[in-house]
Amino acid sequence: MGAARAAHPRGTVTPDELRAWVAGIVEREMFAVDDPWPRTKAVHWPKESELLADVNAVHDANNALKDFAARHGCDVTCTARRVGARVMLVDHVTVPDERVALAIAGHRLRRERDRTLARAALLEETCGVTPDVAMPAVRRLRDETDVDFALFTAAAAWFGAHRGDIAAMTAREVPLEGFSAKWLGGARSQRRSAICTVLGVDALPLRERPEELRYRHLDPAAAGDPDRIAVTPQHEPERPVRRAIIVENKDTYQAMPAFVGAVCVFGSGFAATRVARLLPFLADCDVVYWGDVDAAGFEILSAVRASGIDCTSILMDRATYMRFMRFGTRLDARSHMIGAHEPLARTAMRLDDDEYALYRTLCAAGESQVPRIEQERIPIAHAVAALRAIGW
Repeated sequence: MGAARAAHPRGTVTPDELRAWVAGIVEREMFAVDDPWPRTKAVHWPKESELLADVNAVHDANNALKDFAARHGCDVTCTARRVGARVMLVDHVTVPDERVALAIAGHRLRRERDRTLARAALLEETCGVTPDVAMPAVRRLRDETDVDFALFTAAAAWFGAHRGDIAAMTAREVPLEGFSAKWLGGARSQRRSAICTVLGVDALPLRERPEELRYRHLDPAAAGDPDRIAVTPQHEPERPVRRAIIVENKDTYQAMPAFVGAVCVFGSGFAATRVARLLPFLADCDVVYWGDVDAAGFEILSAVRASGIDCTSILMDRATYMRFMRFGTRLDARSHMIGAHEPLARTAMRLDDDEYALYRTLCAAGESQVPRIEQERIPIAHAVAALRAIGW
């Protein structure tokens, strides 16, 4: 009995691949303002000798493409090829419009695109903005519930009507009816940023809380000392300090062991950019930064350097990434997939070549790689070894 023939010829396009191609475009163009359709997919057939190797498979593959196109309302063009006799083989499949594309892409993506368009329309109507303004705000808030997006729309309209009334208020004092006082979040929150997008301003003119930064002395002589909180510039440390490590997350901050003449600073994300302002005594110290191995972690590292802190990174390299990748994640705290995003330009980043190369990898991480290894997933012993290796 002969070997079973291949389901379809090598190198050709299957209906499943067409479906995946359409779904990929729908995903990438989820927040498109202009209609991205029609789109055409080229179908490349093997050379004649390979076609003749299994004529039945060629006909089956060709008919499968025609059936897929007819079933979904796609247009096809054909070219004549000799497969024994001359046969008209599909060489292009065109998806004519978004309705067809969404039917092909499947229920999940169709529902998300419908929700995206409905949210943009609500924002345009409520706030009187154009689609070009509404859609970036919708993109920023793609993970918000429908309830929170409705609250956002109402908040954006309120701020638009009361711009001159809020300068003396904190975010929690804004008199939004039916809102939690915490709903707006801090100055860097996605909600406040999206409101600024709708209003066309850089920031809401609210009165912000004073900046603060937490740090603690690691010197064994400081055992039992309380943590320090800087709210004004600290020009002189409480104890002699030669070295400092800035860490991104609180668990790591609390776990950092004793080092003579050192302090540990709780960076808490982009709050680490306050170090230069609030802890100027670190200007004469050897400073190390250790954050999450993800795109945001490298953007924070770059921002810390741009703020005036000359620091070396540890455990934010490709070797660490490969070693601890199995403890990484493709999901955020809400169990949503972490999507790929456009990296910031090389010229805009205060990273060395190796750091920037890994940053680009993390921005583009897909199914084959994880886009985030949280700092806490790396044992503190590895940080101690890394610090010892640079002379701590």
